[in-house]
Amino acid sequence: MEPIDQIMQHDHERLDQLLEQGAEAVSQGAWPEAAHLLETFRHGIVDGHMAVEESTLFPAFERQKGDEAQSLTALLRKGHQDLRIFFEEMAEAIQEQDAETFDDLLSTVQTILKQHDAKEENELYPILATALTDHGEAAGRRILDFEAEAES
Repeated sequence: MEPIDQIMQHDHERLDQLLEQGAEAVSQGAWPEAAHLLETFRHGIVDGHMAVEESTLFPAFERQKGDEAQSLTALLRKGHQDLRIFFEEMAEAIQEQDAETFDDLLSTVQTILKQHDAKEENELYPILATALTDHGEAAGRRILDFEAEAES
């Protein structure tokens, strides 16, 4: 199994591709496909990626780094909350077949994700292999299971 930092970074890339595919479907007016792709993205990022981070990775990082970790994980959790709201608004824009609103939201989400992912990849993930007692194997398996589910 790959190290947890590589699994999480790969998942960022996979999720970014799903979001791009959803945006392409919106631009083509393929609303049912766009709705499906956005829901697949949302499920993967909220129920998979963010859930693993919030339940396993953030607490392990906080245990490893102590008080200095609190400001980073608080910022990342806040980012997750904000993103969840944007994902709901994007789904509403698709339901209303409002490409302009979707594109505005997409631009904001992509900016947030770029900054958010960079923080995780540069400051959080490199510590996790040593912070987790199983070197991230259980968390990695959960992410890989979500990836496999999305592909089926």
